[in-house]
Amino acid sequence: METVISEFSCPTLLEAIPDSVVIVDRNGAIVGVNTQTETLFGYSREEILNEQVEILIPTKIKDVHTKYREQFFEDPGRRFMGTRLTLTALRKDGSILPVDISLSPMQGKSDFYIIAAIRDISDMAKAQEETLEGWSRAMDFRDKETEEHTQRVTRMTVQIARKMALSETAITRIRHGALLHDIGKMGVPDGILLKPGKLTEEEWAVMRKHPEYAYEMLWPISFLRPALDIPYCHHEKWDGTGYPRGLKGEDIPLAARIFAVVDVWDALRCDRPYREGWSGARVCEYIKEQSGKHFDPQIVDVFMELFAGSLCQEEKVK
Repeated sequence: METVISEFSCPTLLEAIPDSVVIVDRNGAIVGVNTQTETLFGYSREEILNEQVEILIPTKIKDVHTKYREQFFEDPGRRFMGTRLTLTALRKDGSILPVDISLSPMQGKSDFYIIAAIRDISDMAKAQEETLEGWSRAMDFRDKETEEHTQRVTRMTVQIARKMALSETAITRIRHGALLHDIGKMGVPDGILLKPGKLTEEEWAVMRKHPEYAYEMLWPISFLRPALDIPYCHHEKWDGTGYPRGLKGEDIPLAARIFAVVDVWDALRCDRPYREGWSGARVCEYIKEQSGKHFDPQIVDVFMELFAGSLCQEEKVK
């Protein structure tokens, strides 16, 4: 095995880079690191060199990582130069941290290597989460009839996503989308949003624009684009009669299909000025009746498996 750092005479350069740097061969062996890698991951240089890179990767995304590495080495003539990924990494102590990874190829005497610059983005991820939480609370404060609604539906949506064994990356996007599902209502006038009674057809036409407002508000924010499926599509219906685009069946993003069931559940359970909230049993019967119409039948089955024995017996929202 080549000693890559010595070969390129670049230990000083690697040490000057403020991020962790890990050099990996086509077989996944770690053949070079800098001091920042030791600090970030908790391994000494002696412990980590010549080990498989999988020791730095959480179990849930090892398959994804292997796929990227194999693609990287598939065609020596085409390089994923400057490829950036936001993933999670695994420390020696077993803790997991969010990281931003920049991948570039490096030519050795006899082969190519991957050089990965890895940056801990824990503080940035925490700040983003707190910002989203703040936005969701602002929406709930504006519409007192739905206070705490966002937190409830976010918890339930994530539970369903986990039950369906979705990836942690997908679950994070779903959580973000659920927190922001009604952000488009910021564009709906108070006279319509807070009206103490049923809306007219003209008012409903304005209200139904809130998914499009959400798209316009969130699309310019790059880190929130993957979370747009719920704010933009949660009013679509399995049979194609929803809005804003009339999507049908599996053309509706999975995240939005999951959220639609939970959103209707919570909305019907809560009191409104023009009606009392329904009992858990009544809402469950409605959801089952709407399977294949409003809702994806598979999602309804998972919902019932998770909640039929508890929430469907409730009389009041907790």
